Amino acid sequence: MESDKKKNIELFDVRNFFKRWPKFYFFIATVFGPMMFGGLSAIEFLGRFPVEGKVLNLGSGPRKIREDVINVDFYPYEGVSIVTDVLAVPLSDNSVGRIISDNVLEHIKDPTLAVLEIKRLLRPGGLAYISTPFLYPFHSSPSDYQRWTKEGLIQLFYEFDIVEIGVRAGPFSSLTVYLCHLVGLIFSFGSVRINSLLVNMSMFVFFPIKLLDLIFNHWPQADTMAAVLYCVVRKK
Repeated sequence: MESDKKKNIELFDVRNFFKRWPKFYFFIATVFGPMMFGGLSAIEFLGRFPVEGKVLNLGSGPRKIREDVINVDFYPYEGVSIVTDVLAVPLSDNSVGRIISDNVLEHIKDPTLAVLEIKRLLRPGGLAYISTPFLYPFHSSPSDYQRWTKEGLIQLFYEFDIVEIGVRAGPFSSLTVYLCHLVGLIFSFGSVRINSLLVNMSMFVFFPIKLLDLIFNHWPQADTMAAVLYCVVRKK
């Protein structure tokens, strides 16, 4: 009983409450969140790289990117079509044209298994859009295990062709998110609930800093200090 109580506290996150209203949640996250997304997005990927076949969004959460995109998540959010572990999607081998994995791999204990599942699902020549955090604090969903550099992503997808790789959210996004978490760390005095509240409230104070990434997302070597990186890979 005590361990269950502790687990519930550890999983507490103010954001989970607001995910009940996806449009409102994503509006607030986009405008006031600490990330200034300037690199290739999932929806831009779909427009730039048309491929025939099914389109999956693995670990989609409640967000519906486009009507033809099949949402896959272990939690039955509204809009999720396939409720399953992303490591065991109940679809045939070589049956998918494109896959999206948008800031999901860091929440998987063994991401190499996720890469193998992506490879299994994609048809030859199929494409996957992957975004992952680099310089970003711990964030549970339900936990958080991994971070990748640019070279780390290339190594993770060594069995694929790397079509494109770059910065999704740059160095000033990193600075903004760490300032928010620093406020939570200092003033929560060890309370997980207060920490979560302060981190999310601090966004409304620090978010203007991220706007500098309108420039620095495209700055040389921005990938060495980026908050989030992305890559597009093709199954050989």
